Amino acid sequence: MTSLLFNPALTDARHIIMYASIALISFVFFILAVYSNLLREEISDQDAFDSNAQQLQQNKKWKLSHTNAPFSLTKVQFGIWTVIIASAYIYLSLCKGDLNLDSINKTALVLMGIFAGTTVASSVIDKNEINDNRPRHQNRPSKGFFIDILSDDNGISLHRFQNFAWTMIAIIVYLYKLAGADAVSALPELSDTLLALTGISSATYLVLKTKENDPPQVQQQNSATDAPILPPTQAAA
Repeated sequence: MTSLLFNPALTDARHIIMYASIALISFVFFILAVYSNLLREEISDQDAFDSNAQQLQQNKKWKLSHTNAPFSLTKVQFGIWTVIIASAYIYLSLCKGDLNLDSINKTALVLMGIFAGTTVASSVIDKNEINDNRPRHQNRPSKGFFIDILSDDNGISLHRFQNFAWTMIAIIVYLYKLAGADAVSALPELSDTLLALTGISSATYLVLKTKENDPPQVQQQNSATDAPILPPTQAAA
């Protein structure tokens, strides 16, 4: 793909516009990702966040360089796919001529639908937890990009890792097909199997995400045990 994009023959105005547009989109996305909350979790308890930050700073094994909110897995996925598909559309439109508009590109719609839907559903789950005043593992400073998106309160989690893995597989295959689009002016199409696996992976992540901030079973059992036991006469009344 590098030799394709940096071909010396691509020097006309269309290619200059293409390079500039993709570079601008990527640059703005990167700046917003690093210096804003565009791809970060929502902090629902500032006191808990500050307390977790102090604990991390007191730990000699951990050097806390900043106090930003952790990155969100779903927001990162949605943002990356938005940039990739938008850049692919610009590249094919300007370098390969007008895209084939006779049919709808199923892959682009399905991918954007999966990750937009996953982001919305994840936001709803977060809002419900915030409304319940539930302690959330998201109320902590960022520990680094990969640790943030792959970890819950118990460390690296399998459901987050598998979701990240299938996302990376889909991205690699998509970019590989885009790089081979020498004579095709259409967005790449992924197989139905890969799209289905990506959707199942996202659905699995959402189901298990609802359990990430559940209160421990021990606390629930203790609260039930601590309930007062009424004498038989009072219970009968």
